[in-house]
Amino acid sequence: MTFTRLAAGALALLFIGSQPMVQSAAAADLELKMQFASPDGTPWNAMDRRFAAQLEAITDNRAKVVFFPPNSVTPFKDWLQATGSGLLDIGFVWHPVLPGKFPQLELLTLPGLAKNQTVASTVYWRLREKYPALGELFTPEDNVVEIATFVAMGAHIHSKEPVATLADLKGKVFAAQDASGVEALQKLGASASVMVGPDAYLALQRGAVDGVLCAWGWVNNFKLNEVTTHHTLVNLNPGTYSTVMNKDAHDKLTEDEKKHLADILPVYFFNNTTDGAAQAMSAIPPDNIHMLSAADQETLATTMRPMWDAWVQKANAKGMPGQEILDEAVRLMKLYDQN
Repeated sequence: MTFTRLAAGALALLFIGSQPMVQSAAAADLELKMQFASPDGTPWNAMDRRFAAQLEAITDNRAKVVFFPPNSVTPFKDWLQATGSGLLDIGFVWHPVLPGKFPQLELLTLPGLAKNQTVASTVYWRLREKYPALGELFTPEDNVVEIATFVAMGAHIHSKEPVATLADLKGKVFAAQDASGVEALQKLGASASVMVGPDAYLALQRGAVDGVLCAWGWVNNFKLNEVTTHHTLVNLNPGTYSTVMNKDAHDKLTEDEKKHLADILPVYFFNNTTDGAAQAMSAIPPDNIHMLSAADQETLATTMRPMWDAWVQKANAKGMPGQEILDEAVRLMKLYDQN
């Protein structure tokens, strides 16, 4: 589905007239449309509000952020397209919902590579300096400016019944946050399909799946703790995401405003992520949090290794030194994890 700029403008006016605004727009030189990622009371919602307030402050209130409720303007999977078209001015791009578009970032989703999202994000930023191709994410046709790109929390298994061993996965049906998670689960003998957070909630509620492989952020923001009881810490394939801005809207900022915008994004990220898992786990009884045995962890690592080799081949096909990049990623992950 494509949007013309005329259609985008018309749709934006339609939503402004028909949707309840969470934040009313005062007179401003620049009005920036943004859609909430999740409902009030969730960490993502608070993060979006914080970011909007900071953006307005660095423009000395020349800009005003106008919010729309979750999914009211565009579904999760079409957020990049909606931002590029001008239907929204600031968007959130969850890379796994656009399979094949971001092969560089599939490096960071390799199961077992990243143990910690903050370390993984730092490693990605350092890798981009050495291998610029890792940062060439968006095309002129996307019509967006990348504000920042991060690695999300690792994915864990959230289920109705306990998954205490790898053998417990066999024959079960799961939702997963991305295709890498689907592949990992299938290698372990389970059936799986990609679902976004709200769909995973409904599938769990209806009993269509036994559990979901996803980050703690989903448990927080899509209330998956309401439909799951047990949580198995496997720390597989974290997802990646970008915050982007419509290029035409970005061009209306002054050079100083653009620089300040780039400076605040790391704060935007860390405010969202540092306490996310702790919040999600705080009310879970310890007996409902499971760890794999050392033998199962070793089996898991061995089983996932072919996915690492496949990424190297894919990177080579794109003209990148795949094995060199992977080796450097492993080196940096260890280096940062030790300090």
